[in-house]
Amino acid sequence: MACVYSLSSSLEPDVVRYIGRANTDDGATRLREHIRGARRGDRSHKYSWLRKVVADGGEVVSSVLESGLSWEASGEREIFHIAHHRRLGGALTNMTDGGDGVVGQIRSAETRAKLSASKKGIPLSAVRLANLIAVHKGSTYSAESRAKMSAWQVGRTLTPEHRANLSISAKARRVREKEAKNQQQKEGKSDE
Repeated sequence: MACVYSLSSSLEPDVVRYIGRANTDDGATRLREHIRGARRGDRSHKYSWLRKVVADGGEVVSSVLESGLSWEASGEREIFHIAHHRRLGGALTNMTDGGDGVVGQIRSAETRAKLSASKKGIPLSAVRLANLIAVHKGSTYSAESRAKMSAWQVGRTLTPEHRANLSISAKARRVREKEAKNQQQKEGKSDE
């Protein structure tokens, strides 16, 4: 089942700023994804608005407009709600007229390789790294979440290929850590 939801600010609860659809009966998961994108620094009018709401001391509020829909029907209803709010003069942050979201999209190997290459070798700025650390510092999983993760792992067997890949990754991580430690020691000696 899918739903159509709206986003507004707790500072202006009657002003709808975004309309979307989710493949669940509530927009809570999508709201978390939108907030995560805003914190990550994603760029769009929607994310700028989300960051402004938080900076002004407000909260982003998600409201379900319609639920219990098929994915196809949710696309049609999203188009309807976006058009309706625009006719009323709403300042929506939606970039499209709606109905164009995808669920379960499978990207080709070529596309995945291009996306991967575009992200590799780009170091995080000191500010971005500090923000990421601040966001995650002190966060822990609930006992219920830990129990679910533990139950999921029980009886799980890894293929020999998967185990070999994990081993390679762990060895590479140890080499990087050792190199970083050596670099820090060299920098410490040069400061003296």
